[in-house]
Amino acid sequence: SLNLVGITFSGADVGGFFRNPDNELITRWYQAGAFQPFFRAHAHLDTKRREPFLLPEENANIIRATIRARYSFLPYWYTLYAAAEKSGEAIMRPLWVEFPKERATFSIDETYLIGSSLLVRPVTDQGATS
Repeated sequence: SLNLVGITFSGADVGGFFRNPDNELITRWYQAGAFQPFFRAHAHLDTKRREPFLLPEENANIIRATIRARYSFLPYWYTLYAAAEKSGEAIMRPLWVEFPKERATFSIDETYLIGSSLLVRPVTDQGATS
């Protein structure tokens, strides 16, 4: 919603700011956060360390691949930021922004677009494998 009102450089604190997510949740959080305009791991001083290299190898490898995927889109991100600065258009958009005549998109809140070309559907169900 922040992107829709012109605050384009926004996103979640990967891993949450408080408490200690388990390895699966923090991995999924990285996967979701990598496809938000502002992407950082950040936590309160009283939480346990959660850098990817401290996680089991399986999780660290998934996070590494996720970060590489984000970096592969850097030219696209920069293009979107330039367009947003010039026109005010949202970078992270609900589907209805691109498809305003499709009423079914009005109630879809688990899927969004980055620009008009990249569809994102984070996996948020614990234990999901497909």
